[in-house]
Amino acid sequence: MSKARFLERQIEVRNATTRLCEVTAQPETDIVRDATIQRFELTFELVWKTLQLYFQRQGLELVGPRPVLKRAFASGMVSSPEEADIWLQMLEDRNLTSHAYDEALARRIYNHIVRDYIPLFARMADLIETLSWD
Repeated sequence: MSKARFLERQIEVRNATTRLCEVTAQPETDIVRDATIQRFELTFELVWKTLQLYFQRQGLELVGPRPVLKRAFASGMVSSPEEADIWLQMLEDRNLTSHAYDEALARRIYNHIVRDYIPLFARMADLIETLSWD
């Protein structure tokens, strides 16, 4: 991966986070909930894959989101054990959204996104913008 591609990823993470925040600012409807969950999936994927690239540049081969999130915690990118737990819950919710659609599950995940995940995505997008490829 080139430095230019990593810089693109940094911008993509910021844009995805912004779009997720925009949709969650809308009054909840079925369509807003569905759009929120879809944007959550995209944002989560971009965050962990961008972190994975950053760690690979440092010589670490981490396969999958769980090892990447654990490394982010170990390196201080995730600031507390409580925040790490939320990131792991986010991973579980992401895995649930991709396999089946259940109305009660969708509402629960939507509420997690609005209440718990948005602030973490915003902080991580800020942090990712500061990462240097060099």
